[in-house]
Amino acid sequence: MVLFLPISRREFIKIGAAGAIGFGVASAIEIPILENSINNDNTKISQLQSQITQSQGFLTLNPTEQVIVEALAEAIIPTDSTGPGAKEAGVVYFIDHMLAGNYGKGGNYFLRGPFVTPQSGSVTVMGAVYPSTTKTPITYSAGTITPRLQAGTSYQYAFNPREFWRRGLTFLENYCTAAKGGKFETLSSATQTTVLQEMFDNSATNTALQTAFEGPNAAEFFNEIHDMVTAGFWSDPLYGGNQGMVGWELLAFNANYWGDDIGLGAVKLMVASTPTRLPPKSLGQLQKEGGGI
Repeated sequence: MVLFLPISRREFIKIGAAGAIGFGVASAIEIPILENSINNDNTKISQLQSQITQSQGFLTLNPTEQVIVEALAEAIIPTDSTGPGAKEAGVVYFIDHMLAGNYGKGGNYFLRGPFVTPQSGSVTVMGAVYPSTTKTPITYSAGTITPRLQAGTSYQYAFNPREFWRRGLTFLENYCTAAKGGKFETLSSATQTTVLQEMFDNSATNTALQTAFEGPNAAEFFNEIHDMVTAGFWSDPLYGGNQGMVGWELLAFNANYWGDDIGLGAVKLMVASTPTRLPPKSLGQLQKEGGGI
């Protein structure tokens, strides 16, 4: 399977737009658009958005990690003639803020073992066979299943996503230095694309890759990078990314705005005989205007 197809940037982005706009990130990230506390405070959204936009401070990533993450984001969604890319959209801030919250802390993860990575040979774990509650060694002679990356059973590590990213970024730099002659952020655009493709393929014959990535493996880390970059490019600016709503502008997506303040609304738009292109509006804008959702 070829990941990077010879298509335009706009076409590539549109392929994943439906899922990303809906904010479904592979690691079962649950990032609510509005918490109950925000619903009860009409000024909270605009205050938070203002703080993020003004400070642009990092909460989790150290200076070295910031450079790598921004380079990864720019490699996946670069700036070109169709508009700004992930760098201008501030995707690095989105990822940093998510890593500082429940996502990074593994708020919804069960982090007690046993942790069994996919194995082709016989594997033995301690467990109990129903209805017995006595734990005894259980051997699976055929090994374990190899779940797809998007499956919830794929994650089998005794650490949270913040550590997942810390390790993954270190492994990436080690691989690029050993196999490509320099750190990821210093490589040419073409070589960066090759590295991403190699991570996606995660070939067992790529000895340097398998040596560098000890857990997460290369494909798992690529999957997380890709989904978090696209989420940051299309999420509401409240969460740190999509600054200036450049992601929405690129797709002509109206986001949370349905034209209620100009006499339209979802129902009228759906049954109208002629289409109306509405400009995007962020949650912060709508709150300042006193509605519109």
